[in-house]
Amino acid sequence: MKTMIKLPVLLALLSVLFFACQKETSFEVGSSKLSVGSLQADGTGGCLGAVVSGTYYKDSVLNATHLITLNVNVDTAGSYTIRTDTIQGYYFNASGNFTTTGTQVVKLRGNGKPLSVGTHIFTVTYNGTVCEFSVNVIAGSGGTAAFTISCTGAVLSGSYVTGTAMTLANTVDLNVNVTTIGTWGISTAPAVNGIIFSGSGVFTATGAQIITLTATGTPAATGAFNFPVAVGGTTCNFQVIINNPADYFPRTINSNWSYEFGGDPNDSMLIKVIPQTLTVSGNIYNTFMWTVDASLGFDTSGYYRRAGSDYFEWGDISWGILDNPYRTEYIFLKDNQTAGATWILPQFSGPYTPPGGSPVTVTLRWEFSVLQQNVTVTVGDTSYPNTIEIQQELRLLSGSNWIRQIYFRNYYARDKGLIKQDIYDDTGTLISAMDVRRLVIY
Repeated sequence: MKTMIKLPVLLALLSVLFFACQKETSFEVGSSKLSVGSLQADGTGGCLGAVVSGTYYKDSVLNATHLITLNVNVDTAGSYTIRTDTIQGYYFNASGNFTTTGTQVVKLRGNGKPLSVGTHIFTVTYNGTVCEFSVNVIAGSGGTAAFTISCTGAVLSGSYVTGTAMTLANTVDLNVNVTTIGTWGISTAPAVNGIIFSGSGVFTATGAQIITLTATGTPAATGAFNFPVAVGGTTCNFQVIINNPADYFPRTINSNWSYEFGGDPNDSMLIKVIPQTLTVSGNIYNTFMWTVDASLGFDTSGYYRRAGSDYFEWGDISWGILDNPYRTEYIFLKDNQTAGATWILPQFSGPYTPPGGSPVTVTLRWEFSVLQQNVTVTVGDTSYPNTIEIQQELRLLSGSNWIRQIYFRNYYARDKGLIKQDIYDDTGTLISAMDVRRLVIY
């Protein structure tokens, strides 16, 4: 009779998507409640301490260098949106979360392009308070610029959803190296999947710089699409992922979730999406970060992407069980399957050293099944309709049998993400319960 190898429940297994629960100090970044505060103005109504960054040219699209730095007096921490009015085709805005009170510095990014030369006075609004600042726009001059462009490290902003028209928030930042100053203009026309990125401006200095192209049009299909950028006889490509209108695992930049464990508000963690991405084998993954205390910084919690109805994670699927990581991409969610649908990941093997024992070779695999589709699940005091429940099991090959070691029940709400995760041992005993208590999706 063969002896079945039984893996211990490791800390690394306490979450499929995130990390084990730890004590929270204070990190309510991205609170769903709105912040309370005021803009700081001088005696004439001007924004106190406002700093205007960047050079503003008529008919040149604004980019990441065009910023307005303001001081805000925060009375109550929480989320904020600060925006100016639109003057001559351009405006400034910022959104995020204040985590502490007192005087905070906020940078508003420019959007659009100035349509006329002159001094433009903008009015800023926040929490019922206003102040003003001015921007000087000058005429572009010089001949046509000479430069090279790179799509490596392209930074996309905005949300890309099938059937949803692009706005000024849909941009891509690209690196260029300017050899001759002057005017420039770039377009990715003809349209790819109904979208064109374009931009124009004036280079006033040579060397490495960043340009911003703004998207127009409406994406017609879901999937990953390459957009070519041609400059000086050379072409590079950047990729844009178009999502379905319904998203059960949002990956938009700055989206964040706060979870608690076992119903204990002091035992919790924060997850957020950052702008940086990871590219593996041509696939682009959004980066999720986690912390139990924002003042101590964040660490990586996972890399995720979506293609149609399939949601992927790239990482170590042994979750720290094997002595050496086994990294690959796998599907953790399918949003178009009916209850009862299943899928199984390919098996994988490697050495495992039990506590106090000698290394042995084990073979593992993950199995997934849809337990419920589009049901309403209540977490705390909040009901989440259109939720999919996925069971995810880790199984060990013993002889010719696959023996379940541990399993998870993950609940994904449409346009909200992971709202609940229960973890059970091989006997069906609940060993961890993680519930969302606050979320902000951008």
